[in-house]
Amino acid sequence: MSEERRHRFEDHTGEVRLVLSAPTLPELFLAAAEGLAELISEDDRREVSSDEYETRVLRARDRELLLVDFLNELIYLTETRHRVLTDVQIDELSPGILRFRVRGVPIRRPRTAVKAATLHGLTIEQSAAGLSASVVLDV
Repeated sequence: MSEERRHRFEDHTGEVRLVLSAPTLPELFLAAAEGLAELISEDDRREVSSDEYETRVLRARDRELLLVDFLNELIYLTETRHRVLTDVQIDELSPGILRFRVRGVPIRRPRTAVKAATLHGLTIEQSAAGLSASVVLDV
């Protein structure tokens, strides 16, 4: 995990709030992916898969919706592939499009079942230090 890119969790009524900070928008999305992987599995997230990358493209009207769609796509891929996504690469991130690649390792020690990322309380804010975000995950 990057020294500058961070994530933490806050309890939220029946859910978990994922709080993120990073110097850039791509780093913020990567912090979200790392936080999700940590929440889903106790497996070593530094473990790298030998699998081929799976490429995905998402479109949304703004960066907040793109972040929620990104997290929901990662949740879907985790559920359907039965893998914790330990390697996420952002290839393109602009106001309305996200192109990324993922691969992961089998989940051996599950932690929390995450159902979805929600729009509840969703924010992405810019400051002199970079970006911060907050997104609620339905668990």
